[in-house]
Amino acid sequence: MINVIAGPKGSGKTKEMIDGANAALDVCKGNVVFVTDTSDYSREVNTAIRFINVRDFGGVSEESLIGFVKGIAASNSDVDRIYIDGLARMLGTPAEDMEGFFIALDDLSENHGVDFYLSVTCGKAPKFMKKYQ
Repeated sequence: MINVIAGPKGSGKTKEMIDGANAALDVCKGNVVFVTDTSDYSREVNTAIRFINVRDFGGVSEESLIGFVKGIAASNSDVDRIYIDGLARMLGTPAEDMEGFFIALDDLSENHGVDFYLSVTCGKAPKFMKKYQ
């Protein structure tokens, strides 16, 4: 399952993501992972959540981020949820050009039982993204 929070910059998406990740600890049987491209929010995310700044591992592209989350899922079968905050900023890609990324992520979710929660900065969510909102 993929859930998307889409909206313009400054609309509270990151706060909603952090609150959702912290609340997930009360309902998830497995682990929760929070992926972003900045360390700015590391103190707001509960320490029981694995916080990952992808910039610590080099540049980010759609292919490398898919590989990165596949690695997270493969290395720990107890991961239930992965939160990815600031996807458009992280990839440097407009939301309307991310359909391939969402298809790959949807496949990963379906085949490995990991739920994804994404925040995407955009004026209006593209048509393909609406099914995830």
